[in-house]
Amino acid sequence: MKVPVSLQPYLQSMPQSYLTDQAASSPYGEQDLFSDILQTQLASGQRVISSQEILAKLDGSKEWKLAADYEAELNTTAAKVATVAPGAILEKIERTAKALGVDPDLVREVVRAESNFNPNVVSKAGAKGLMQLMDKTAQAMRVRNAYDPDENLAGGTKYLKSLLDRYNGNVKVALAAYNAGPGRVGRLGIDSDEELEAKYNQLPQETQRYVAKIMSRLQPDGTSY
Repeated sequence: MKVPVSLQPYLQSMPQSYLTDQAASSPYGEQDLFSDILQTQLASGQRVISSQEILAKLDGSKEWKLAADYEAELNTTAAKVATVAPGAILEKIERTAKALGVDPDLVREVVRAESNFNPNVVSKAGAKGLMQLMDKTAQAMRVRNAYDPDENLAGGTKYLKSLLDRYNGNVKVALAAYNAGPGRVGRLGIDSDEELEAKYNQLPQETQRYVAKIMSRLQPDGTSY
């Protein structure tokens, strides 16, 4: 039986009779031999280094990561896009909003509040891109790459439109639902801007600031000042 070079140092500490008996009785040959040697070394207190730890040592990482983690990082990095000029972002907002029947000024102010026109921004909660789409929302709006400005704007504007339709054009309620979620707004029994004003203090402070910030940039008729 041939013994792999990598196993030869271990064989010096093993009784020859044990090796001979194992080789003769094992139908799997070297694989079985390796398993037996590994178990013997573990039992004697020897430390076995994993391949992930070895890779971490080689690339200087403090902690090793699974291959899936590396793949996820690569996919995330690859998904991000090069910096897009503000003028180009504004044009995309105008075009997308008009195509989907939403006020471009409203969409622009949502983008400003959400990402300050940065298509690569990611929140602590995992919201991504210009309109800060969570993964489930992006999936529901058929957005494959949340960092792509066109896809993100299309998905975010569709979602905003669905909220405007749901709340009969009440912009403040739609904005509150966009920020805090329709469930949170629904549990408070808010369906109109008047009801939102009456229960304003029951909304999260972040949502209160969010709605106030966007509305302060819009005229009463929904256009920017």
